[in-house]
Amino acid sequence: MPTRNPPEPPAPVAAATAAAAPELPIPPQLLQHLRERRLLLFAGAGLSAQAGLPTWRSLVQDVVDATIAETMQGEESRRELESMIAAGKWLQIADHCKLKLGPGEYARLLGERLSDSGRPVPEAHRLAVRLPFAAWVTTNYDKLLERAYAEERGGLPKTLTSLDTEALGRLLFDGAPFVLKAHGDLDKPDSLVFTSRDYRDLIHGNAAFSAAFAAILLTHSVLFVGYSLADPDFNLLLDRQLLTFRGFAPERYALMSGIGKVEEEYLWRVCQIRVIAYPEGRHEAVPAFFQCLADRLAAAPAATSASVARVASVAVATPARRATPAVPVPAAAATPAVLALDWREGAVQAMLSDGGKLVATASGPREAWAAPAAASRALESGSAREGALAECSGALGRTLGPVMVKALANVLQGRRSRLLRLDLTREVERLPWELLAVGSRTLAELAAVYRAPVGVSESARGLPAVASPLRALVVADTKSAEPALALPGAAAEGCALADEIRDSGVGEVRLLLGPDATHDALARAFDDFAPDVFHFAGHAWFDEHEAYLELADRHLTASMMRPWLTRHSPAFMFLNSHYTAFIPAGVEGQGGAHAAAVSAGLRGRPGFADLAMRSGVGAFLGTYSGAIDDSGARDFAVAILRSLLQGATAAAALQAARALAHKQGSGTALLYCLYGEGSLRLADGSG
Repeated sequence: MPTRNPPEPPAPVAAATAAAAPELPIPPQLLQHLRERRLLLFAGAGLSAQAGLPTWRSLVQDVVDATIAETMQGEESRRELESMIAAGKWLQIADHCKLKLGPGEYARLLGERLSDSGRPVPEAHRLAVRLPFAAWVTTNYDKLLERAYAEERGGLPKTLTSLDTEALGRLLFDGAPFVLKAHGDLDKPDSLVFTSRDYRDLIHGNAAFSAAFAAILLTHSVLFVGYSLADPDFNLLLDRQLLTFRGFAPERYALMSGIGKVEEEYLWRVCQIRVIAYPEGRHEAVPAFFQCLADRLAAAPAATSASVARVASVAVATPARRATPAVPVPAAAATPAVLALDWREGAVQAMLSDGGKLVATASGPREAWAAPAAASRALESGSAREGALAECSGALGRTLGPVMVKALANVLQGRRSRLLRLDLTREVERLPWELLAVGSRTLAELAAVYRAPVGVSESARGLPAVASPLRALVVADTKSAEPALALPGAAAEGCALADEIRDSGVGEVRLLLGPDATHDALARAFDDFAPDVFHFAGHAWFDEHEAYLELADRHLTASMMRPWLTRHSPAFMFLNSHYTAFIPAGVEGQGGAHAAAVSAGLRGRPGFADLAMRSGVGAFLGTYSGAIDDSGARDFAVAILRSLLQGATAAAALQAARALAHKQGSGTALLYCLYGEGSLRLADGSG
């Protein structure tokens, strides 16, 4: 279980280091921007060098040596490359070496030289992620910032590259913190920017990223750390800024080593960068400067505005909530089997793997889509096994084909709570694969099954931590004041869930019931309560534009919820109402009074599952039915939460609740699906 640890006061710099570190001035405006979350940290190679990773010059020298050794170039080529190094023509050298080594060997070499695996995270990185920067942008390829974030704050940060432009635009608009690896990630070779051609493609060939990057620089003050005027990254950034800003630009600062007065004046005159200089080689000044920022934030006067006070307390105050130890998931259980499904050439294409090894591939019968689509339209909680559920299960089995169904049975046989991840494309996402017939049972009953996010990378999503005490926000029966819309089962569900959490002793709960469940109350709850769990039991539907939840005073649309979920991503989110996961294929053809609204919800607009995954919610549970039983939904929700509070993973808790519902003769529990991280836990189950 990842844990979210609200940042504690940064550990004091060692006495000897603090005494030795030069005392640097802190511009008042820089501190103000940091306090208001309007300051970006822009980290260069010099920051990663504190972990022993190479600087630009030493990295290029390593690449040249490897190229000479691998391609057996002569002494003359070596001398020419050495002279180019002396002249600072590093990008041209990188182009030459990539050409000679080939893209694959070149990427492997960079990964080998720049890997931070096994290296301790420097104190400067730890202090940097504790401070309330609006975002951490880096031209480094390593994972030191992500590791520091995970160790200091818990969970995994939303981490993007130039390949994640959609997520970048959304995070910028919503004001959520993130890590942007502007020149790529070692785990994504296609994202790496190292040669002059790479830079050209990034700046001129990726219009979306260039626009988003310009927006970052225009809307935030920037603190550069770990750059020098000889760094080609820095020079290219300055060129980009000169191109972007002709007149106004937010304040920019650079913490730099060994810079002279002439260079300092140049940076101010040409780029409006204020230099905070420290002596050559005295890099202990960097963590000391971050520590000083933290100290100044902690000493902020009490008269500071409420929003500013919250920022300061998040950054440096002693937390009210302590993180619980992470719950290790056994390796065998944590590695899911994977069923990947796509729709190509008129048939479902399937691949099944287990433990990283391919088990089976299959192509289902051509033109078989209509049968499961038609069967899935009739799914509702009253469906008996011999009725619509059985019809849909059989249709899905025929669509996938007997070879793959048999392979699935072999993989899952005798393995209780086996994790199974469904990797689906948009074309097949709207079929309820959880109902696939495997023998006499459904896939959902045989395995702890969950769906991987569709259309968004795991790194861009991040993974929220779970704090201790756990915080749960429960919203239920929002229309109780209107008798025709009241849901007694939903009200009972909300109260029962609140009691479960209180009685468990692992958390606290905020319950918004009936008329108390207003838009403003929910907004306040996300802002000042920051829930780890968000549960809704009430009415949900679609208007002509998008999905919405019914609150006591208004509709809460998916787009209205997005900033809340992005800034305060819950670890677990359960919307217990109609069609909150997706609308199954075939529903649009069933007609009826709500046909227009249903069709509006199918025209490529995101629903709640898509919203939750793109916003960074750890695990999302919703339905693919338009008619679920009120009391059956209540019992199912209570069973889910009870298992989660006892330490079960999200996927295992879902499977256990389905088993319980089956014993009680209810089909309701089969009409839900889980998206996100199936192995996520809310509590330590060791007891």
